Amino acid sequence: MPNDLLAELKRRVLVCEGAMGSMLTAKGIAYRNSAEVNLSHPEAVVDIHRAYRQAGAEVFQTNTFAANLRMLQRAGLADQAVQIQVQAVRLCREAVGPEAFVAAGGGPVGDLLKPLGDLEYADVVAIFRQQFEVMLAQPVDFVLLETFESAEELKAAVEGVRQAGCRLPIATTVSFSNPNGRNMMGQDGATMARAMMDMGVDIIGANCGHPQGLLIAMRQMAEITELPLMAQANAGVPQLVGGRTVYTGTPEQSGKLAAELVQLGVRIVGGCCGTTPEHIRQIARAAHASP
Repeated sequence: MPNDLLAELKRRVLVCEGAMGSMLTAKGIAYRNSAEVNLSHPEAVVDIHRAYRQAGAEVFQTNTFAANLRMLQRAGLADQAVQIQVQAVRLCREAVGPEAFVAAGGGPVGDLLKPLGDLEYADVVAIFRQQFEVMLAQPVDFVLLETFESAEELKAAVEGVRQAGCRLPIATTVSFSNPNGRNMMGQDGATMARAMMDMGVDIIGANCGHPQGLLIAMRQMAEITELPLMAQANAGVPQLVGGRTVYTGTPEQSGKLAAELVQLGVRIVGGCCGTTPEHIRQIARAAHASP
């Protein structure tokens, strides 16, 4: 039986793990698509999940952010899609144990829907249906669709998850790239919250993007919804240093932001790009210190 995430959120705030991609890069692992590491370097994926568990995380995301067919095809990995998707769940569960909450995770396809791009709505639905038909047959506790900027693509993703037969809670988090709390499409937190609520999902929130923009958007969401909220901020704003993208936000800064988010009513708080187990340790301290 899946762990009952929604019941647990009524009792307490839960801490989610942090970044996977930047941690893999820090280990010196090169990849075309972060999900291929489930097959090429499985021990690294296990080590990262386990390090976050030891830092205080209780909620985890399979390493499948980029494991939809569109993203895998772009990297020449489409023929390994099912193997990658199954392995991601196995590695996560092996690392964190049966009592932790594991999300079958998924991110955007990387292309725009018509009329802004070339993708048909039905094609996006089918892409997510494939990914989650595979992943929902594995021992997961909920679905997490994260880092979306387009409400239309997110709606298609949710529909694909439902067509895959999902009976688990669905969490959706969107990205606000502008420090004023607006996304790539110019929409604010309240607008995106209403869109997600209309989709009938169980948990809504924000991740990635700009930390200040995320905080503004989460404040707006908290004002208009009673759904559980989830937030995973980056470790500051990325900077280009010596040709490399570097996140300079400190663990202490992540902990401070987490405390503000929990005060707003956020029930799952964690980290996104650039965060490490030490960032999650500080986030866990902040979450557990809040009343």
